[in-house]
Amino acid sequence: MRNISIDDINAAILNGGAGSLVVRVELEPASGLDGIIAPAKYAGANNATYVYEKRYLGEEKPQKVVLIDSKGSFANRVEETITEARRTGEGLLASMPHIVVKYNDESGSKTYCDSQLPHRGFDSHIRVGVHDGKPTSEAKEYIDARNSTLENLLPLFGLSPVTVLFGGWDSTRSKNQLRIPSVLTGEMYGVLADQSDDDPAIHRAGARIDPVGASVSVAKKADREKIVGDSIDLSEKTKNKFIGSGKGSIIGLGAIPPSADKGALDGVSVRGIVSSRVLSFTMLRTFHFGKGVEGDAAIRALIAAALLRAMAGYDENPVVRANCALTETGKPLVVLNKRYGEKEEFEPLTAESTEKLLEEAYTQARERPALCGMAKSFWYREILRFLTMLLPKNRSRTPHGFCYYSELSAGDVSGKRFRR
Repeated sequence: MRNISIDDINAAILNGGAGSLVVRVELEPASGLDGIIAPAKYAGANNATYVYEKRYLGEEKPQKVVLIDSKGSFANRVEETITEARRTGEGLLASMPHIVVKYNDESGSKTYCDSQLPHRGFDSHIRVGVHDGKPTSEAKEYIDARNSTLENLLPLFGLSPVTVLFGGWDSTRSKNQLRIPSVLTGEMYGVLADQSDDDPAIHRAGARIDPVGASVSVAKKADREKIVGDSIDLSEKTKNKFIGSGKGSIIGLGAIPPSADKGALDGVSVRGIVSSRVLSFTMLRTFHFGKGVEGDAAIRALIAAALLRAMAGYDENPVVRANCALTETGKPLVVLNKRYGEKEEFEPLTAESTEKLLEEAYTQARERPALCGMAKSFWYREILRFLTMLLPKNRSRTPHGFCYYSELSAGDVSGKRFRR
């Protein structure tokens, strides 16, 4: 087999091309099939709960599965590859244009970029900021980006590519709410070991041993006030509660016995785990950028290559959550779904092979009409834009102060570090 190539991508993004590229990975608990894993938790009526579904897996009857990672969560994990690239300054993803929001308060400065914010380029943290002394929503470049349509996404793509790559919805706008569908979707589920109607969840919670004593209490109110009086890491509510009762458990003193209550979720047992991802060329072909057939095709190829590079980066360190250590049972299956049932299988995607693919897609876009007029405003560009929002030290909940676009050379960007 061979690696997927830029020629494969170019053929797929044209009308009549392949419908999708599917990556399917089969896994199991790292400790073995007798181990338990922690699925995703969701809020229930009274307690947290797991999400159980039935899926057709080629057997006579649908199988009961548990959701380990949702579509939205998977997208966020892949986005983290881009954030990490900016942190290290390595690879072409590090030079993607992005919007940055900065908060300053007594605890210091906190910086977030669009790949970390819930609604990416349309996020409220960006919209309620200010730019050159005026609301960000009045900045011409931001207005142009928000006025983008599926018929011309170029203004948004030049300012916040991740919003185009992963999808977004300008939901708080009074009109012209742009909705960009997700081109890349993915999820992970586990096939339950117990296919009966019994509750498959393991209910138990950990304990804590306090060597000082299982139960710690302070009898005198004066002593209680002295203990918490000078504390800077306890809230006033916690302080007052402790002063009123004297119970050490309020401030973290004393032991906690183990629990097997129904509200305590510790995991499930599974007999197999599937992680599937779909890059939809059918959906990608609905994106236009006002650059004609050839130019639009080049940008679509660039988007596809960037998504594959980000996904391969995540697969190098596929962290899900605590108590959910997994291991692959074999090589990932990478299949291009062509027309009329024809399929082609490729070698597994790696960071090295997809970085090469991304570089070829970028070079191709620069050589074609796709990026005409954007020669100094795109990846590896000489100018990158940063949107910065400052909060005054009194920590008002409504962001204000001033917000600006600063222009830095691509070399300066490698020193920036942003993290979710």
